[in-house]
Amino acid sequence: MSARTVSLVALLAAPLLTGCVTTPGGVSEAELDRFEKTNRAIYKFNKGVDTAVIKPVTQGYRAVVPGIARRGVSNALDNVDEPLSFINAVLQGKFKVAFRAVDRFMINSTFGVAGLFDHATEMGLPKQEEDFGQTLAAWGVGSGPYIMLPLLGPSTLRDTVGFGVDSVTDPWPKFQKHVAGLNGTERIGVTAGEAIDLRSRLIDTADPLLATALDEYATVRAAYLQQRLSDIYDGDPPEDDFTPTFDDETPPHAMPGENAASEPADTPAPATDEAPATTPESDTGEPKAETVTP
Repeated sequence: MSARTVSLVALLAAPLLTGCVTTPGGVSEAELDRFEKTNRAIYKFNKGVDTAVIKPVTQGYRAVVPGIARRGVSNALDNVDEPLSFINAVLQGKFKVAFRAVDRFMINSTFGVAGLFDHATEMGLPKQEEDFGQTLAAWGVGSGPYIMLPLLGPSTLRDTVGFGVDSVTDPWPKFQKHVAGLNGTERIGVTAGEAIDLRSRLIDTADPLLATALDEYATVRAAYLQQRLSDIYDGDPPEDDFTPTFDDETPPHAMPGENAASEPADTPAPATDEAPATTPESDTGEPKAETVTP
């Protein structure tokens, strides 16, 4: 059975398997990070590769290519993603988003000179990426465990399956091969260029955040899951559906001893049959936590 047939079967069977589910799948399972030990090891490997190869190459790219040219490259690469967003928006029943993707692709491919200029956003048609991971979530499929993929970075089981399906159904690689006539080496070069462009964007967004993080791995996990939940709910996730977890016990902003001082204040005093005696606390109004030595 060919990869194309497998992807087609997945597209047709998924709605039947999920039934008439209307509540999108969340990320609660991924929050547990059941494979944290392995994920941290893979993150360390990815960090080493990035430090030794990917980031230096990207910094060289940024040093040589002017900002306006880099922006044009990013716009063009975003533009070729619109057909895939159209497919997934249709599968999710987001027809308004689907036809916006068509409008964006047509406007930017023509007036935007092959996507180098994002005139569609200027015309009130902002980009909204849709992928098969989001499609599975819209069909009610849960996130599954959190996974750190070698070289590719953070993901979930659901998003990993979605990435595989998108890799088969994405029209952009087919265009490169059958229309542009690029050979295998040239297509690898295009993929490498896409990776450098993505890393260049992260230098401006993710790197400043990680530079101040006490636990890079936990920060990446929390940021990724929060972003994916936002993507699934089109930027308006329910407030109680996700609580970022930066550390298993103490959040990054907590100072040593802070938890010890705060816990007694949350613990109610044991009930007794005797009338409460007057204490220095009741006279001063100070919370009981102030008497605890950190």
